[in-house]
Amino acid sequence: MESIHKNNLSTYLSDWKVKMEMMNSFSKIGKYKTLPIPKIFQAIFIQTIDLSVVLRYLDSKLRILENNKSPLTMDYQAYTDAIVFLKVAYLFFRILLDTLAGVIEYFYKKNERINLPHSFNKLQKREKEGNLPRDLSDILKKAHIWFPDFTDRRDNLVHHYESFLILFEKNKSSVNILEHSNMPNRNEYKNFGEIRGYLGFLLCGYQKLIDDLLDHFDTKFRAWYGITASKSSRGQTVMEWNSINMLWWAVKYGGYKHPDLGFKE
Repeated sequence: MESIHKNNLSTYLSDWKVKMEMMNSFSKIGKYKTLPIPKIFQAIFIQTIDLSVVLRYLDSKLRILENNKSPLTMDYQAYTDAIVFLKVAYLFFRILLDTLAGVIEYFYKKNERINLPHSFNKLQKREKEGNLPRDLSDILKKAHIWFPDFTDRRDNLVHHYESFLILFEKNKSSVNILEHSNMPNRNEYKNFGEIRGYLGFLLCGYQKLIDDLLDHFDTKFRAWYGITASKSSRGQTVMEWNSINMLWWAVKYGGYKHPDLGFKE
């Protein structure tokens, strides 16, 4: 399977670098000089792939548990592995968000001399305090729908020594529907809902954030660099294997839709 989408952040940043190199070559009368790739650009690509790999392994373990017909024959190794990959998915998603904050910080510091935090949590706090540029704030405030709940769960894992339980519910066809909950230390038990559904919800929120940011950068790049860009001129990215996983979960389990998105076998 492969997907095709115009709103891929790594491709967008790569295209920006190429355009900047072309502009520099024209200004230097044909002397072409390759620009170094900012470390944060490399990081966003790596963190995206890392999370995609984790989702692939989590998916494989969940499928084993979903296909189990009897609790007496459950694959306990698959259960343990699924717990580990579920935890890692939460942690890696937070790393990806912080890396995204670093990309935003890079452009605003370089072009507007505004020092922003390279922490998504601190960026959200700045937004709530009204200490961000208005156009950027309008984009980031949409993450209030999903980020506070997610960060509470992640912080419980990291700072409050909680873990996860995987819960089994049967649908009308007696197929396992996997939910997850906290394994309470001091606090009460909380059902977090379907594993796939919740992660899909987070990844859908992330991709919508990317969609808005790329439109925002199109506008800012005109002011900052004189680069004319738009949705129509944006290059398409073909994704296969691991690189497709984040987008696939966002679409299948999170309900993400976009007119420029396509999937094919």
